[in-house]
Amino acid sequence: MNSLTKVNLLLSFLYLLLGSLLGFMLGYKQTASFLFSMGGSPTLAHAHLQLVGFVTQMIVGVTYHIVPMLSRGKINSFKLGYLHTALLNAGLLIQVWGFLTDRILFKSFGSLLLFASIVMYLFNILKSMKWR
Repeated sequence: MNSLTKVNLLLSFLYLLLGSLLGFMLGYKQTASFLFSMGGSPTLAHAHLQLVGFVTQMIVGVTYHIVPMLSRGKINSFKLGYLHTALLNAGLLIQVWGFLTDRILFKSFGSLLLFASIVMYLFNILKSMKWR
């Protein structure tokens, strides 16, 4: 297993833990009222931690492991892979903070970073595949 796969899988598990913790906190009146008192939408933050953080990051990690095996090639660029992983994580955390605090600047900038990271990921994976 290559290092890019390992990083993405470990981050995926971290987001599973964080998203589950936030979901757990939403289940209790005292902590839920605190989260909602921040002015934002903690349910959106919870959903994004689980879906973008856990599920998407897991798919990215598995893809970086499977694509070289299936195409009998190699990853186009590990540097680009690490860059898009960093942008995905920065964008997600910024966006989640925006959801929790209802700050449009954080939500918008986080979304922009997430979109850029997805474009980089798709470019890197498609360039890694051998199209016969």
